[in-house]
Amino acid sequence: MKFAKFTAVCAVTFILPAYAADLTVEIKGLTSANGKVLIALYDKADNWMKQGLKMGRTAAQKDGVTYEFKDLPLGEYALSIHHDENDNGKFDTNLVGMPIEPYGFSNDAMGNFGPPTFEQAKFKLDVTKKTITLNLK
Repeated sequence: MKFAKFTAVCAVTFILPAYAADLTVEIKGLTSANGKVLIALYDKADNWMKQGLKMGRTAAQKDGVTYEFKDLPLGEYALSIHHDENDNGKFDTNLVGMPIEPYGFSNDAMGNFGPPTFEQAKFKLDVTKKTITLNLK
């Protein structure tokens, strides 16, 4: 019985951390330091642009910002980001639904008449530390 407990402790201590990864997101193209940058991380096409797996928020800086997601399982993910310049917690659009605040997606993906698909924006997190760069539009 003691051996089984020892084996379980070793598995948790030495094996599981190898499957946890940190993702650093560098966001470029901010035109002002007003408001916040909102970041949503998705792991499934079913949740894309609906409910993010993890959400992040950081103060805007004109030269760009960095945000880190920690302890993610290895796998496929996609990101959506927007610069909430007026800090109202919404993605503002004009009367016809066109965005009036800067936004971006992983892979700098662009959709046709709307956001890109999860497939267009997805990337592999297959190492324990990864940095990706996104450019706001």
